Amino acid sequence: MVEYVLEDKTKVDNTVVMDLFCGTGTIGQIVASRSENAKIVGVDIVASAIEDAKKNAKRNNIEGLKFYAADVGKFLIAHPEYQDKIKTIILDPARAGIAPKTLQKIINLNADRMVYVSCNPATQARDTELLSEAGYKIKKISLVDQFPHTSHIETVVLFEKG
Repeated sequence: MVEYVLEDKTKVDNTVVMDLFCGTGTIGQIVASRSENAKIVGVDIVASAIEDAKKNAKRNNIEGLKFYAADVGKFLIAHPEYQDKIKTIILDPARAGIAPKTLQKIINLNADRMVYVSCNPATQARDTELLSEAGYKIKKISLVDQFPHTSHIETVVLFEKG
């Protein structure tokens, strides 16, 4: 079980945390390093990023991680063993957001919560509409200005089912 504490001090238990569009796996590794018996599954289409994720996890002695170099939509179809075991999904897509068919596959996983990190609020807003239609409610929004004096901003949105 993954156990971590949200900012509001709510304890969360998860069987599996999916870190989709994970890049070098930074977010998943942070969750795993702060969780006992964490089962984090990271997926990204960029094979070199996944190799770096594996190296980083090994270098930092973080266990409980599995990384896959795969298209997220195809991965979700090819790995039905994760169905009904995922409580939290972390999403960190490219600026274009998530393809509607892939987002529907993610929604079909029926996770209790999703944390959506975006460098493009416009595509995140588009994806939020589909998540809302599927029964996900926005619980918290954070804006992060990583690039001061530019128009770029990161947004982090916590969605919960129902």
